[in-house]
Amino acid sequence: MVARRSLVRRAPAAVAVVAVALIGVVGSGPASAGGGASGGVMPASAQPLGYSRADMTGLLALFTTSGNQPAYYPDTPFQILYVDPALSEPFRVVASDLTAPCTSPAPPCGLFATQSGPFSNSLTVPAGTRFFVPVDNADDSPPIVGTFPTTNDGAKRYIFDPLQAGGKDFAVIIDGVSTPLGPAYVAGPVTTPPLLDGGGTHMITIGAFLNPMTPGQHTVRITGGYYGQGIRDTYGVGFIALDFPYRVTVTG
Repeated sequence: MVARRSLVRRAPAAVAVVAVALIGVVGSGPASAGGGASGGVMPASAQPLGYSRADMTGLLALFTTSGNQPAYYPDTPFQILYVDPALSEPFRVVASDLTAPCTSPAPPCGLFATQSGPFSNSLTVPAGTRFFVPVDNADDSPPIVGTFPTTNDGAKRYIFDPLQAGGKDFAVIIDGVSTPLGPAYVAGPVTTPPLLDGGGTHMITIGAFLNPMTPGQHTVRITGGYYGQGIRDTYGVGFIALDFPYRVTVTG
């Protein structure tokens, strides 16, 4: 498995814009504070095994900005859900309903990212495995969308403010049960080594920890996108959206 690079760092030549990135993503049960519900998305305040979402942002920074190269995969007690670049389709230029093709890159047309095949990303893990899901991220390598924040409160506004990135509908859907990820799930900005996507030194992540899943086969899907003025000003498109499914098999 492999984590996607951020939606705000990679874009296709089809719209003649540069470097919009893609990030990685992923409970059949309600949110729980620690080891309760099987596969549930943990609360934003959870720090399983002493790790925070900010800690994971820093540990994943080089892996994410390398395009998920195995040499940069961090040593943590969590399975990271990430997308294999070889299985990720190029961005498609689509209309605002995310299905119809668009003949113009101007709003309301935008970019849609998914993967080849409904479950191209599959993995098998032993029972008891905990997960971290880096749904998407942004960093201060150029080009920078809007005004990059310097505090966590600023990062929460930056990701969801319609005048900046304008995030909407970020969610982790496990076995059909959806958990929305709002501003509380935004971590950072975290100071990082020079990033491999352009030399920035700060990263923001919207992501979540998951409780272990019960033995058997599970589906995990992540959705969301950016629809803000900063996206239009920086990339000349109306939005950048994602929809990535995973199949997770837990052995007994």
